[in-house]
Amino acid sequence: MMQGYDVEAAVKAITAAVRRSAKVTGEEAENFVRRAIEADMLYMQENDVIDADGLMGDGEYDDDDAFEALFEALTDGLCDEEEIGRTAQMLDAYMDAQQDYMDKSGLLA
Repeated sequence: MMQGYDVEAAVKAITAAVRRSAKVTGEEAENFVRRAIEADMLYMQENDVIDADGLMGDGEYDDDDAFEALFEALTDGLCDEEEIGRTAQMLDAYMDAQQDYMDKSGLLA
């Protein structure tokens, strides 16, 4: 996990944004956000954006690449096209809200 990243505060802030944007229940949005944060942190470690200790690495966060990686992780095993579409919509809202949260938290360089 990224140093200085407050998971519970992030979940609260991002869930509200996902819920509004994707028009899903609070529980569905929160479950999605928790999974998305986990996938996002893994993406950052795998791409040296953060190191194993959660400190800033040498890599750069590529929004498009991250979206694709997270989408693949979050839709793995899904067959229902409607559910896949809803996941894409929630992920789009997540990406914007995550960036806003990290910016407001002073975590973006």
